[in-house]
Amino acid sequence: MPGRRTKWREWLTGYVDTACRGCQVFSIADFGRWFHSVVAAGLSEEQYVETVSVVAHVVAIDTMARGLGFDLLPLPEPEQGGPSQYRPARVKPGGAWVPWLEPEDLSEAESSLYPSGRPAANIMKAMSLVPEEVRGFFDLVSHQYLPPLAMRDFSREYRAISHAQIELLAARVSALNQCLY
Repeated sequence: MPGRRTKWREWLTGYVDTACRGCQVFSIADFGRWFHSVVAAGLSEEQYVETVSVVAHVVAIDTMARGLGFDLLPLPEPEQGGPSQYRPARVKPGGAWVPWLEPEDLSEAESSLYPSGRPAANIMKAMSLVPEEVRGFFDLVSHQYLPPLAMRDFSREYRAISHAQIELLAARVSALNQCLY
């Protein structure tokens, strides 16, 4: 399916470029206008979440590789198939540009989406329009950072640096990147 792969790469390249341009906008108002303009141009809210997830996965993997002094991995070849097209029935406007699921609105299909024993993080809810993207991304980062319940367990240290040091580094990187999280 060479033609299909080429079209997929063109599609992905265009949307990743779109997502990266969105990351370079400096004010929330500007970002809101940008987001609404790409949705009006034909990008669905689900495609937006999927694109953000692809970018987030690549950034997490590449950042870890760079930090460990490894060469960056090439992007994998696309596989046949498509998105599930599953949209949770109870999504509603929340604190993100796209609708999200609150913990109390989870159906049986989404019951394992958020960790039990602690509040759902906004980044999890912001990706919940496409539940598999939440699961995939947090499976990755829980291995790179800390599992969800360990993040709020301040009675024990799980890594070579303390919770406080991890949060200090995260806050500094977020500030440098002008990131709300």
